[in-house]
Amino acid sequence: MAAPQLNRMLERFARAARSHHNALESLDEVAANRQATVLAHLAAGILQERGDGVAGLVTLTREPDPVVAGMAAVYLLPSERDLALAVLRRVADEPGLIGFRARGAIDRLEKGEWDGEPHSSP
Repeated sequence: MAAPQLNRMLERFARAARSHHNALESLDEVAANRQATVLAHLAAGILQERGDGVAGLVTLTREPDPVVAGMAAVYLLPSERDLALAVLRRVADEPGLIGFRARGAIDRLEKGEWDGEPHSSP
């Protein structure tokens, strides 16, 4: 995949992460599920690029927006577990639903109740 196409997918991933979070905040289950599907498809396409795709998601974990950073971390758990956990720990300090969900993901991972695959994301 050409770099511009990967960059567009990463931008769409960031927008979908924000839309997913907004839907969760507004208790819109239909929109949240739709955005979760979009995120899964985008992440699959991004990660098909192996090194470049992983590097792109790693870049998103540095975003100041904890919603984007946290979602990128979730999709990096299978391949970059230590980095992803560090990001989730940072996001867990955030107030509100985003911090609560990150703390829940960390707890489930530490208890072995979640395999870190996005299909069972927090």
